[in-house]
Amino acid sequence: MSMRARVISFVMRHTIKKQMSTFEDHLALRKQAGSSTGRTPAEVHTQSVSASGVPAEWVRWQEPTDDGAIVYLHGGGYVFGSLDSHRSIAWRLARASGMSVLLVDYRLAPEHPYPAAVDDAFSAYRWLLDQQVAQDRLVVAGDSAGGGLATALMLRLKTEGLRLPEAAVLLSPWADLTLSGASISDNAERDAMLSREALTKFKTLYLQDTDPGTAYASPLYADLSGLPPVHITVGSTEVLLSDAENLVTRINSYGGTAELSVWPKLPHVFPILGDLIPESKQAIEDMAAFIRMHVKPSL
Repeated sequence: MSMRARVISFVMRHTIKKQMSTFEDHLALRKQAGSSTGRTPAEVHTQSVSASGVPAEWVRWQEPTDDGAIVYLHGGGYVFGSLDSHRSIAWRLARASGMSVLLVDYRLAPEHPYPAAVDDAFSAYRWLLDQQVAQDRLVVAGDSAGGGLATALMLRLKTEGLRLPEAAVLLSPWADLTLSGASISDNAERDAMLSREALTKFKTLYLQDTDPGTAYASPLYADLSGLPPVHITVGSTEVLLSDAENLVTRINSYGGTAELSVWPKLPHVFPILGDLIPESKQAIEDMAAFIRMHVKPSL
């Protein structure tokens, strides 16, 4: 763990963690958490699109060297998060992979509870299948709630009989909204950002009257057969560590291929921190290498 990561984790633990655990006004939290996470270089090209009515943005690093695309679903407990808050990780992933990234601005709770996020992710992906993008060169990615949503999207695609992506990369996925993972208690003090209290608030706003064990809400409990290869990145002190570990175990038990990269003491979704910590760049390079391993080269 780098010194920069230590300092940032300390600051997060004494500011953001308290904010996440005690917020009462989701609109205020959304406003505070929705800003950009850094300067966007001139080499980044963005284009706003409507993906079957779902707001989205193409994020590209210069001219893409690949004709495929990564569908990225942002985190934020299904309550906050935006194009602005996640454009930084989108362009970094675009640069590392050589692919275009479609950043999806799905509807948020509580104004739009479950299954609005799943419906929007599915609509955006289905729209992408109709574009001039090589269907054998598609990837899904997401962080935190977006990681769970990316998994739910793959399940929905399987159910609907549509072509699944060739690979998936997930960052600290929230895949179990029953909050039964052991790490939620075991890492309660060590996690620099999240807590059971925060997750309970997010779950209540998103699910409202829906059973938290529902497959598209908690894909950990679904039939995970037939999924593409999955790479999961998580920090060892996260309350969502068990979600990542259990998801990898379940995918592999269904005959799939899932690998887990656990980073010692790194905070929740640390790759989004960009240039602030050196571990972020390495994690993004690892994700890009995984994508290149499983997505056929462009002809």
